[in-house]
Amino acid sequence: MDDPPSDEPRSPSSKPNESDFTAFYRKEHELQVRRAALMLGSGEAAHDVVHEAMASMYKRWSTIDAPGSYLNRAVLNGCRAVVRTRVAERRLRQRIRPLDDSTSPDDVLFDVLARLPFNQRAAIVMRYFAGMTEREIADALDTSPGSIGPWIHRALTTMRKEL
Repeated sequence: MDDPPSDEPRSPSSKPNESDFTAFYRKEHELQVRRAALMLGSGEAAHDVVHEAMASMYKRWSTIDAPGSYLNRAVLNGCRAVVRTRVAERRLRQRIRPLDDSTSPDDVLFDVLARLPFNQRAAIVMRYFAGMTEREIADALDTSPGSIGPWIHRALTTMRKEL
């Protein structure tokens, strides 16, 4: 199981610098790309999302107190934006022409994950891939901890039916 990102608060006396960011990047990049890929079903889109999040962090590096939480939130928000864009594009294509049902991803798990609502998919990935607690997931998704259990339960029920 992968460790959640480092959220060690910086002491006021330690000034963040470029080498701190480089070390953070090396530690977090691959894990964040894998998480995003599971949420999005695309390695290419995952790399783009994580790249944008890291670039945003680099610009604000000296002002970020909890880089792990910031990165988690930035990647999660980036994934949400990609999913929203995909949904909007799919709706537009449906209006323009019918979709060809013969095209589908080969990987059954990605296919099942892709059909879950975003919050359920994100909760499943964060819980079972990242090993996060319900409280950590709730914080990342900016929701109450009471929402996470039902989302995971519904997602698992759907996944069991489809797998």
